[in-house]
Amino acid sequence: MNELLDLLETRQSYRGLFDPARKIPNDDLEKILEAARWTPSAHNMQNFEIVVVDDKKLLSAISEIKRPVNLTFIKENYSQLSFSEDELRQKKVGILGAQFPKSWQTPDPNPEEVGNEDRNLFMSKQIMSCSNLMFLLYDPGNRAPASENDFLGVISFGCAMENMWLMANSLGIAVHIISSLSEKSV
Repeated sequence: MNELLDLLETRQSYRGLFDPARKIPNDDLEKILEAARWTPSAHNMQNFEIVVVDDKKLLSAISEIKRPVNLTFIKENYSQLSFSEDELRQKKVGILGAQFPKSWQTPDPNPEEVGNEDRNLFMSKQIMSCSNLMFLLYDPGNRAPASENDFLGVISFGCAMENMWLMANSLGIAVHIISSLSEKSV
């Protein structure tokens, strides 16, 4: 029981660049996928699919997807940013933003200074540093009967992400959820 609590307490999102030479062993990848398979879901609908991408050409193409900067995200999350690991440990909450573009590291960003190029370069480097990307695809149409606006399905999707995250963490594999790929690209 203490091992599980330790795992929960030490889980974190990795915001830096990964080591692209560090491959995830197939056995570990299978354990992460198995953790998702055993996720509880509303009415056992299993309303998600997982796509694993490890082909460098495809990762390169994904890294080139243009994602516009969301100024609201920057403004609303600024108070959660720490700019060193020591600051993050001291706060005990928030996001390590030391790797974010400089134009994001201000409480009231000037829209003309917050460039899409900064964001796209940062995200491109991060994706290209990965040996694998896992896409969790949520299907809101695959929902429990009589559950319009299925909030339980979203909770189930979150449970799948957490199961995978905790398994990866237990195997010493860093995780970063890149939600910007779920936004409409330009």
